[in-house]
Amino acid sequence: MHKRFPQSLLSAYLDTAAEGLPPAESANALQQYFAHKASGSPGREPIYEMQRTVESSAAHLMGVSPDSVTLLASASDALNLLANSIAWREGDEVLLIDLEFPSNVVAWLRLQRFGVRVRVISTNDGVVSLDDFTSHINSRTRLVSVSAVSYKTGTRIPFLPEVAKAAHGHGAYFCVDATQALGRVPVPLDGVDYMVASSYKWLLGTHGLGVTYVSSSLRDTVNPGAVGWYSVEDVFHDRRFETFSWKPGAAGLLSGMPNVPAIFALKSGLDVLLETGVEKIDQSLRPLMEELRRGVAHLGLTVLTPSDPEFRSGILSFAHSHPRELALALKEAGVVVWGGDGRVRASVHLYNSEPDIARYLDQLRRLV
Repeated sequence: MHKRFPQSLLSAYLDTAAEGLPPAESANALQQYFAHKASGSPGREPIYEMQRTVESSAAHLMGVSPDSVTLLASASDALNLLANSIAWREGDEVLLIDLEFPSNVVAWLRLQRFGVRVRVISTNDGVVSLDDFTSHINSRTRLVSVSAVSYKTGTRIPFLPEVAKAAHGHGAYFCVDATQALGRVPVPLDGVDYMVASSYKWLLGTHGLGVTYVSSSLRDTVNPGAVGWYSVEDVFHDRRFETFSWKPGAAGLLSGMPNVPAIFALKSGLDVLLETGVEKIDQSLRPLMEELRRGVAHLGLTVLTPSDPEFRSGILSFAHSHPRELALALKEAGVVVWGGDGRVRASVHLYNSEPDIARYLDQLRRLV
């Protein structure tokens, strides 16, 4: 695996939750894009074909139909598109938990000017229960939006289909931010109306893409909150100054040309993930995550990630009063993690191995 990810030889790289390492094939993929682009308009057809290929690969990874997947500019753009697509009513409520990344907060806070209320479920030591959701969902709930894995604590929500069922039972939509999950742990999409994920973390891609899934039921009842030449069926029909028709499925969400270089790079990352299989990746890395948890706890540090295995993911965080300084000291010692917001976070992906964990724990022992 190190041959495919040569960057992983340069340090104990435990920061995929911030930036994933792209496979070596990505460099060739970007050169391939440039060769097509340099040919001018004849290069468009292979570019469009690559878009279709990557959408199909992403759909395969998620276990859904390719026509339900598209590639928007970012997870934030995808969340804002959903926010702009729903016909909100005064008194509607959006339900979140207190472990959300700001992208899955501010997109909904903006709706307060339309009379929409944002309600936040408080978690207990990084844990949220199904009852926490069901007891808060009511007739005013219009949308439940939750991260499949929390960026903050690494808490994994193991009952997404059940939350979806509860939301639908009250006529609400269910949105999942899978940025810290997709490509690392299985993400069941049963009942999910809308899912977004950044491509530059666990999906091993580059910046500028938000992999987006939309269910047929949501797409059939809600028109996208943005439109452009790329999202309509016939650009040059005779009545184009009077009317238009959206493309069916997820294609209607993409209003303009996508980030094609990022699409070429993402194919390499998806190829690696599909070759191995996300379920296998998750299972094979569980012993490393357990070793990491035991080692951090043994140092007397306050682990923020839930101890129950069903809530665990590829992230382990612990509280610290000077997280940035500690992360910088670790980086100087050849260990890359993330520090900030009162915690230090390590994240483990398929290019990590036991020596990475051992080096991290050795350096932590020295520093704390």
